[in-house]
Amino acid sequence: MAGRLYRRRQSFFSLPAMPPVWVAFPPVLLSLATLVLVWRRHLGRAAGLCLVAASLGFAAASIKTHSLPPLPDLPRHATLVDGRVVAVDPLPQGRRVLLSAVRLDGGPMLHRALRIRLRGNDIGPILPGDHLRLRALLRPPYAPSFPGGWDQRRDAYFQKLAGVGFALGLAQRQAPARPGGLSLWWQGLREHVAARVLGLTPGTAGGVAATLLTGLSSAIPLADRQAFATAGLSHILAVAGLHIGIVMTTVFVTLRWALAHWPWIALRLPIKQIAGVAAIAVGGAYMAMTGMHLPIIRSFIMAALITLGLLAGRRAVSLRSLALAASLLLMLQPQALAGVSFQMSFAAVLVLIAGYEQLRRAPLGLLRHRAGFLGFLLRDLTLVAITSVMAAMATAPFAAYHFGQVETYSIPANMLAVPLTAFWVLPLGLVGLALWPLHLAALGFVPMGWGCCLLVHIARLAASLPAASIAVPPAPLWGLVLAGFSLVWLCLWQTRLRLLGLPPLLFAVFLLPPLQRPPDILVSPDYRLIAFRMPQAVYLLSATKDDFTLGEWRRFFGGRPVLPLTAASGIACAPQGCVLRQASGYRTLLWRADNPPGACDGIGIILALDYWDRPLAGGCAGIPFVDRGLVQRAGAAAVFLGARPRMRLDRPARGDWPWLPMVQRSHENQD
Repeated sequence: MAGRLYRRRQSFFSLPAMPPVWVAFPPVLLSLATLVLVWRRHLGRAAGLCLVAASLGFAAASIKTHSLPPLPDLPRHATLVDGRVVAVDPLPQGRRVLLSAVRLDGGPMLHRALRIRLRGNDIGPILPGDHLRLRALLRPPYAPSFPGGWDQRRDAYFQKLAGVGFALGLAQRQAPARPGGLSLWWQGLREHVAARVLGLTPGTAGGVAATLLTGLSSAIPLADRQAFATAGLSHILAVAGLHIGIVMTTVFVTLRWALAHWPWIALRLPIKQIAGVAAIAVGGAYMAMTGMHLPIIRSFIMAALITLGLLAGRRAVSLRSLALAASLLLMLQPQALAGVSFQMSFAAVLVLIAGYEQLRRAPLGLLRHRAGFLGFLLRDLTLVAITSVMAAMATAPFAAYHFGQVETYSIPANMLAVPLTAFWVLPLGLVGLALWPLHLAALGFVPMGWGCCLLVHIARLAASLPAASIAVPPAPLWGLVLAGFSLVWLCLWQTRLRLLGLPPLLFAVFLLPPLQRPPDILVSPDYRLIAFRMPQAVYLLSATKDDFTLGEWRRFFGGRPVLPLTAASGIACAPQGCVLRQASGYRTLLWRADNPPGACDGIGIILALDYWDRPLAGGCAGIPFVDRGLVQRAGAAAVFLGARPRMRLDRPARGDWPWLPMVQRSHENQD
């Protein structure tokens, strides 16, 4: 199910194979010529613009994909790694380095980077630009844990990453960083700021503060990161629109207020324009300080357009500016369209713009300006509550599809955390950065840490409440597309026609997921985890501890309890293997012996726990079976034991792309 639907994610990436780069240019020329011919007609102009947008998007995706180097084959043994340090990320225990110009065992230089975790006792000084040598075990990015699941190989391909690994010994600093190089100097500054913040505020609070100021989030423990996610506060840690908005608004309001109270300046210079230009400059510096990743670039483009519109006396926030920002971003990063960050952030901004347009037409009494601090506080809390509700409604379909859960207490948690971040944490962080050249950064960073402690307590409290997270059954991709289209319909129409988008939205969000049937059996791509779905729980046959795959599977099975296979009822075992009776009426045979089973009455699927190269004979002929070799060639497998057992394999459904291994067709007639 999911593997088949994966192929329809995007028009370019849904092709069965990567087309030649020249194929992208004729549609652009043809669509532009069509647009010129139909320009005088209203409907023709709209259709022509849609064709131009589609062809430009196809061309941008093609050029981006062809411009990147292929993924190399990494050795599976201990390897001597030489490379130049690009970044050093602090972890809750130890550090992680990003290496470029990498050579493996003295071989040719790789055209991609490696991310390697250092040993916990490796505390030697390492700076960006240093040349390191270490022995490490490397691995490529993980394959999807279930058919149609998240493919880390695709992300690594567009991030110019070859793989990851962990050091087997201490890293040797072959040569220190050479002077010069703005990017290396700036990366060193980011890490120096993060280290200073962590030194002044240790623990999770320091990790949160370092994340908000530098974008280096690796120092936050996994348990607290999960608490933020369960509380609906993950956006606090994902530096993007909220943070760039707070930073630029703080600079604009503060500088304009200060210049307005300086009569000589206020009477002679355009203080509004000065404050706006300063806000854009500081916002750009903050974008660079936090790593210039995709969400912050997108948010800065949007915030800069809003500020420029405000300075020009035009409407600051509009659907046109949102569309322009999205178009610019997709031309530069076309692969972002399939990412959850792009989908959730633009959905939230779209609903907020359309929602506040309606509130301006029928304003609430609580949104009126009131005198005094209490009046200001009441209005601010009302705005935060309305914004949280609209953003939660806009992002719920995407969060349910990608993460398989809905956060119950996200609205009250955001009503506390967002004002705390906007009026305390980030402004004090800006004060600390401003005082950094004077060696007085502690005056801002220390009280910022106090605010981050409160943020951590809010996240932990909300995550510890009963039913803090509700698991959502998996839904097909077309349900997400239907929900997105319905949101756009509701936000674009200005008449009652917008209500036509409400029924399909409710269907896609509330009715469609329960109608989808998850698979009865899941097999991991390394064949070391096998899950069996029962009415009361999911039972696991495990040969390893794989927290990543287990986390993905828990969301995929809608939060059902995961128990060891030995706790399952209706399982009978013998020296040759086990027979597991499932609710569908079929039985699953787990076969360990070398000789084939003699009888397969009532057996719906056979799982050979090792390699099996011979066809089944006798009464077992024609029964689908899975072995280690099949999974190694075709990726994760999902089995549906319905009226006729069906199997979905991950790798054949994804086509032939440069981030995927070559697919082998033998032994893949199971679907």
